[in-house]
Amino acid sequence: MSSLRWLTPLALATAIGCSHSTGPVCHPVHGQILYQDRPLADALVVFHPLDPAADYPRPLATTDQQGRFELTTIQSRDGAPVGKYAIAVEHRQSRLVGEEMVRDGRNQLPPRFSKADSTPLQYTVVAGSNEVPPLKIPRQ
Repeated sequence: MSSLRWLTPLALATAIGCSHSTGPVCHPVHGQILYQDRPLADALVVFHPLDPAADYPRPLATTDQQGRFELTTIQSRDGAPVGKYAIAVEHRQSRLVGEEMVRDGRNQLPPRFSKADSTPLQYTVVAGSNEVPPLKIPRQ
């Protein structure tokens, strides 16, 4: 069984206690991460709002085996509020802790993709369903 340390922020964002009636209005956001033109599994994807007034948790997701993701802001897979985002992606090395694999090692992607202020990846969420074009991360 594989567990990710990233599930903690995801669980925290889900357990905040807000509902759609008290939190931001979110819209479904789906996409895929490709590294060297191949799907990247078990990567952390975080959408950082470019609006400095944004006052809600950062939408995030973990990619599946096909590199696909569905964002969560308040409730599981609720998406993200409308706005422009910088997209940070990390893929950490895994290690065995007891009987579980934990991804908390060195980031295996080019460093510029892991920070909101240096990532070249951006997307604007609009009202309704959002399918982000495949996000490609080159080797360097």
